[in-house]
Amino acid sequence: MATQFRLAALGHTMEKGRVVEWHVGEGSNVAEGQLLVSIETDKTVVEVESPVAGVLLRIVGQTDGEYEVGALLAWIGEADEVLPEVEAPAPLASSAPAGSRVTPVARRLADRHGVDAEAIIGTGPGGRVTKEDVQRAIDEGTAAPPTPVSDQGVEVTPLAGIRRTTAERLGASWAAAPHVTEGVDINCGALMALRAQHEQGWRDTSDVVPSINDLILKATALTLKVHPRLNAALIDNAVHQYSSINLGVAIDIEAGLVVPVLRDAEKLSLTQIAAEVRRLADKARTGSLEPADFQNGTFTVSNLGGLGVDWFTPVLNPPQAAILGVGRIRFAPVVAGGEVEVGQIATLVVTFDHRVIDGAPCARFLTDLKALIESPEALTT
Repeated sequence: MATQFRLAALGHTMEKGRVVEWHVGEGSNVAEGQLLVSIETDKTVVEVESPVAGVLLRIVGQTDGEYEVGALLAWIGEADEVLPEVEAPAPLASSAPAGSRVTPVARRLADRHGVDAEAIIGTGPGGRVTKEDVQRAIDEGTAAPPTPVSDQGVEVTPLAGIRRTTAERLGASWAAAPHVTEGVDINCGALMALRAQHEQGWRDTSDVVPSINDLILKATALTLKVHPRLNAALIDNAVHQYSSINLGVAIDIEAGLVVPVLRDAEKLSLTQIAAEVRRLADKARTGSLEPADFQNGTFTVSNLGGLGVDWFTPVLNPPQAAILGVGRIRFAPVVAGGEVEVGQIATLVVTFDHRVIDGAPCARFLTDLKALIESPEALTT
């Protein structure tokens, strides 16, 4: 009896997915565990394997079509098997960004080779530009570089992929949750000195040297242990407060913002945190993050200090109740013991969902985080 291949939930927040590319043609044999289809989720593109061996009898999920979780995408069974009459699912109305004529996989191939996918003649349904069209243009040398500005002096780029998903999710978050932000200036002089003091030892004993951001992640995890009310989410009108501290680490890549998760951060040593963050960042930049890398985040840290930003107000990463924004470390005058001296100051802000938590607990969290960063010896133990 033929097996229905349906769109599975590839992450706990996933409600729909887009068929990017079928890797097996209709009528071809497929082995159990063989790469079958690429699915674009709300986080990344996932390579999905066949759950069974057999013949790919019928593909009903259209390439570039967007479907709800549970939708029938294909049938796998024995050769010449008669399939029941089941109505194929219709793609969701928003399956293609307005004005887009290039499939997602074709656009990614064009971007990698620096060519203008919109200038390529498409041979797909309705004139859509497929991966094969792009590859043919590259091989024949007929692919043109992108034109950055149109004749009207306006570059029009439809929201797609990660950028579209980010817009949808954060727009919904902003509309639904009452965002409140609190901030505090922290003197990072002792933190900088601690890193300089231990840097050579880390180089001698570890494959990684923790960055300032790694130290802040460690400090955040330790502080959340004392203030667990921020380590929470609002799901189905119920507050879920977590015992494990799984930090979402915001990483900026060319395609947009991704937030893989540093699991059980409160149990990790500083060098373990550094190694795991490097691993996640490398996967993000090579496009190899998997659904498991995004799951079960309980609190997010977004650091724009490396981009020269003094402070900002981060938007909540739903359904989480709070997010920490970290600005750059800058020289500024501070008063110590009645004297003015030069400090290394960073502004840290917490945005929180006021439905879940009030301002006073968040203020106490910031106060304790400030104290730990300004006296950071516990971060290396």
